[in-house]
Order: sequence, then structure tokens, then C-alpha cells
Amino acid sequence: MKVLTSDWNSSKDQLTFVRKQVFIIEQGIAPEDEWDDQDEDAVHFVSFGTTAVPTGTCRLTENGQISRLAVLPAYRHQGYGEMLINRAIKVAREMGIRHVFLHAQVDVQTFYEKQRFKTDGKIFLEAGKMHIRMEREI
Repeated sequence: MKVLTSDWNSSKDQLTFVRKQVFIIEQGIAPEDEWDDQDEDAVHFVSFGTTAVPTGTCRLTENGQISRLAVLPAYRHQGYGEMLINRAIKVAREMGIRHVFLHAQVDVQTFYEKQRFKTDGKIFLEAGKMHIRMEREI
């Protein structure tokens, strides 16, 4: 298992493959809600197992937001999500960011709590799904 740090242009095929499978097909999120103008400038992360097929993705924006964390169903509960979060936090520190945040879907809030993210408990609707803002000092 490994995580590649990349950019949108270098890893667009892998990033769009995973995010389309998880967010658009599996979760039914509208394509116009999934693709935004932050992809071009964000630092992206792609996880891999023992093959060249990507297993998961996430991104980090310059303001410290970790987003678009997605792991393909066959690879969940194997440590890929944690690896992606840990790499994003490591890169954020290297960028001089001391506070990261994310908008977690409420049904995976406990995953982020295990990664030491905390929330104020306010739930909101984003891309048709219930989310909760979570943050962590790094």
C-alpha cells in the first residue's frame, strides 16, 4: 500500500476514476457538485495497493481543507482512508498549515474522530448529503 502526492494534471485519470465511482455512481452526487474549480490548484493524493489501479483519493487546498476523500468499496476498512488523511496532514504541515478542516458526511463522522478531528456538531446539507464540519490542529 502506498500514497502518491500529485497534482490534478498528472493524476486526473486516477482521480476522476475513483471519485466518479464513489461519489457519482455509488452515492448519486450530481456531477456538477463533484467537479469544481478547486481541483486545479489543490494538492492531490492517490492510494494504490499491489497493482496500478487506484484504491482511493483525497485533496488538500491551500486554506487547509481536506476534501474529496474517497476509497473504492473493495478497499474500504483496510487502512487506505487513514493513509490518505495522514499524507494530507503531512503535506499540510510542510506547507506551513497548522489547522486543517473538512466537511464529513455524517455517516463517516466516527472515521474522522478516530483521526483526531473534532466538530462543533452543526450539520448542514452539501451536494445533497448531510455533512458536519470537522477540524484538527496539526
